[in-house]
Amino acid sequence: MDEIAKVNLKEFEKKPDGSWVCIQNSDITMKTGKIIRVAPGTVFRKGTMFVGIDMAEALDKVPAN
Repeated sequence: MDEIAKVNLKEFEKKPDGSWVCIQNSDITMKTGKIIRVAPGTVFRKGTMFVGIDMAEALDKVPAN
């Protein structure tokens, strides 16, 4: 599974149910070098795959800036 190398967590909001919502255009850089562009309003729920990874789980693992 790919891992996040760079993301600005200020571009996302964590909801009480554990999901993450993109609140402004965001580019997520993966460790493989792939860049994923995410549009505002995109919701990532735990257990749901997005481009092959559980993005909610991956965002949970990103250290706070």
